[in-house]
Amino acid sequence: MRGLFAPFRFLSVSGQPNTEFWLTQCIILASTVLGVYLASFAGFEIAVDFDRYQSTSDVYNLERSLEAEFVDNIEKVETWIADYPEGPMTWHAANLAPRERHKLDDMVWETMRYSQRTFEVDPAIITGVRRFYSDIEAQMTIMFMQQNANGMAKHALENMQEIVATARADVLPLLQSEIERLDGELAKMTD
Repeated sequence: MRGLFAPFRFLSVSGQPNTEFWLTQCIILASTVLGVYLASFAGFEIAVDFDRYQSTSDVYNLERSLEAEFVDNIEKVETWIADYPEGPMTWHAANLAPRERHKLDDMVWETMRYSQRTFEVDPAIITGVRRFYSDIEAQMTIMFMQQNANGMAKHALENMQEIVATARADVLPLLQSEIERLDGELAKMTD
C-alpha cells in the first residue's frame, strides 16, 4: 500500500498519509468553487431581471406620458376645429398672434428625442404620433397663411378633422393597448 502512495509523500504529515485531511480540503475547495459559480449565476440572473424591469418601467412611463400629451393635443385640435366658425380671424389676423395662440403641447414628444428608451416603443406608435404632429403642423401653416376664411382654410380644417379621426381610431387605441400590455408585464415581474 505504501508503494501506491509513494508519489504523494508531500501530502503526508509526519510520514503518515493523511488522506482524510486532504479529502476534506478537496471537498471544501470544490464546494467553494460550486458556491461561487451558483452565487454569480443567481446574481447575474437578478441583474438581468432588474434591467428588464427597469427598461419596461421606463417605456411604460414614457408611453403613459405620451398618451396624456397626445390625448390633450387631439382634444385641443378638436376644440380649434369646433371654434373656428365663431372666430376665424384668430387664425388669420397677424395682429392676433395666431401662431402663439394655436400651439400643440410637445414637451413629451420633444423630450423623447433624447430618451434612450424611445426606440423601445412600438414603431407603429412612434410613426403614428409623428405623422399626427407633422400633418397637423402642415395644416396649421396653411391656416396661418390665409388672410381670411377661404376655401383653402376650410379644406385645411377638413384635413385636420381627418387627421384627428385617424389618430383617435388608429394610433390612440394602439398606444393604449401597448400601455396595458406593459402594465401586465410589470405586474408579472413584481409578483
